[in-house]
Amino acid sequence: MSSRCYLFLNISIILLCCLAFVRSDEETARNLTRDRHGSLERPRRETLHSFNDKACNSTIVGLGPLDPSRYLNKDPFGNRIPDNRTRIYLSQCYVMCGPRHARYPHEDIIRRVALWLVPIFMLVGNFQFPPLGSLNSFFIAIHLFGDPIHTVYSLLVKLEISRRIHARWVISPPPIREGELYVDENERKRALRDIATVNVLFDEWNYSAVGVYPQMRRLFDRLEGEKRINFIAACREAAHKLSDSRVNDSLRTWLAVGGYIVGVVSAFLKTLESGATNPTAHTIAFALLYSWLIPAVVISASVGGFASTRAGRRVIREIEDELKDDWMITDPAEITYLSIVRLPLSNGFILKDFTTLEKSFSFFGSYSFRHNMSLKFPSPSALETKRTHSWNRPNWFLLLLSCAPVIIATFTAALLSWMHPPNGLGCRSMTQILFCITWFLSALFTKLTGRLFSGKYHLRLVIVKDLILAIMQVGFMLAAFVGFYNSCFCWSNYFSLTRRGLAIIEVVQPQVLADMVRMKWPVIAFVGLSAQGLMLLIMCLCSAKGLKIFERSEAEQTRIFGELMEHEKKITRKCSVASSEYTDYWGSRKGSASEADNGRLFLLEPVVVEE
Repeated sequence: MSSRCYLFLNISIILLCCLAFVRSDEETARNLTRDRHGSLERPRRETLHSFNDKACNSTIVGLGPLDPSRYLNKDPFGNRIPDNRTRIYLSQCYVMCGPRHARYPHEDIIRRVALWLVPIFMLVGNFQFPPLGSLNSFFIAIHLFGDPIHTVYSLLVKLEISRRIHARWVISPPPIREGELYVDENERKRALRDIATVNVLFDEWNYSAVGVYPQMRRLFDRLEGEKRINFIAACREAAHKLSDSRVNDSLRTWLAVGGYIVGVVSAFLKTLESGATNPTAHTIAFALLYSWLIPAVVISASVGGFASTRAGRRVIREIEDELKDDWMITDPAEITYLSIVRLPLSNGFILKDFTTLEKSFSFFGSYSFRHNMSLKFPSPSALETKRTHSWNRPNWFLLLLSCAPVIIATFTAALLSWMHPPNGLGCRSMTQILFCITWFLSALFTKLTGRLFSGKYHLRLVIVKDLILAIMQVGFMLAAFVGFYNSCFCWSNYFSLTRRGLAIIEVVQPQVLADMVRMKWPVIAFVGLSAQGLMLLIMCLCSAKGLKIFERSEAEQTRIFGELMEHEKKITRKCSVASSEYTDYWGSRKGSASEADNGRLFLLEPVVVEE
């Protein structure tokens, strides 16, 4: 789908959320009008199911101040309570309202889903998926929900490898040889950056960029004179072709983030307008539980990707055709990729399979699911200086950055639910904390199973685990929106560690709710979202060179393209493996080994070669 289609889709979803918000305001106004005219009948006592039911609230509020089920100014231990809120014991709520839950109205359920689940899935839809088909995209989305820590960690490791390769080529450059002339130091850095870009490209194939680096470094140090100039020119053209093939969807990603934030703001406005009949702090908390999607999705969009898995291979093949014997890097297509299942506590294998490059893309081709997290770089010569190692980001630091968004999101959500009267831990807070624990256990499972499984076997095992967790998460979210948490038990502070004595329930007064909506809840949400933005900024600053390794300005691309078109060379390639026909092309490259006269690109007639 094109970027323009994504743009229109995101705008349509934001309008849908705004429409749901306006519809909820109209419904609230109609309910208030009917209440004033007395047309809304009070349900009978036997129809009361849960604490949040209007009639149940009326029954509780109607209790006398001396009723043993209720206490006003003192808690059960005689401690004075400064406010005059209506509180009852959980056991008495069971008696008056029943132990069962009560579902929300159908229109309210639709509004909640439109206001929260749609923006969340819109964020996920703007994640950077590899061009490997819809099934692989589904697996990546499932892995994002089931294991966000490993997903972000994989992206950060990818960026750190790109940053380190850039540092080793540019910050610790090879010595200048005879005949290697540059206008200034900036031009030399640009040339070395182009070589680093080609080096990073090999990370697309079984994460081999680290292993290819010493080979390219030794090869470049060995070349002299015209051969070195040709090597630089070939990498220069390749780097700019890779930049042209790169896909970056940051615009629609930021639009999706904006839609998510609009949902948070509109929910607070909805609560403020509707009053105590619609306390949505818990609903907002469940949505903020997924605020870790903001740094994850933005980082993935900033990393970008190629429009096709063949783009990089085509560029490498052109370098091989150009440099011939001066390019001694193994073609990734000639390598088989291993997938194994090891025996625990031994070196034996249960399963072992070799896969071609095309088939290996399904388990090696995604930036967000990385098997190899190693950041160990070999130093091929003494020319490597300590400057390249002084600001390296170790694995533990990247892992800490990956865990921080999940911790921030869980803390924000649990604090919002905690701050809803009665203050304390309830069903919703415990569910949010269990989500966080599950995500950490999921990352640990992925790490430990990676020692026994590799390749496609590891991917299949992790996807099964993530699919189970994703179904559970969506189920709990829908249960919260439908009303399965709308019961006496879940509106109490039953799990609170600070509670002394019996669990209590509180009927939220309109003035108390208005104060919370104006001050406490928005501040908590704002601080939580700001913390996610701060984590995103730290990630980008730590990986700035890695993010920009493939990036070239449009002005630079236009200038380089014009310079490359000034010189053209003749390349003879076989058109078909099954035939003996060859075609001559006039390609372009400045400073190539065999320059030809200037001219336009043209195609010669096929020449039949007699066997």
